[in-house]
Amino acid sequence: MPKEPSLFSYGKYAALGFEFAGAALGGILLGSYLDKFFGTSPWGTLLGALGGLVGAVYRLIIVLPKISAHREVDNNHKN
Repeated sequence: MPKEPSLFSYGKYAALGFEFAGAALGGILLGSYLDKFFGTSPWGTLLGALGGLVGAVYRLIIVLPKISAHREVDNNHKN
């Protein structure tokens, strides 16, 4: 198996960080929009932020073990 370039490896973790931040920000923006539409401020923003964070943590729990396992396999092949 060819060695994965370290920049590519770090890029996976950076992409996961941007995905986490994007989900949280997206939830906040969606909640803010719903607050303006329905006049329910601040509940939509709070629920949107909470939903975005829950989705981001869920995604982190699903993806991070896969990335880490792939990295461990690569490290075992070096020895």
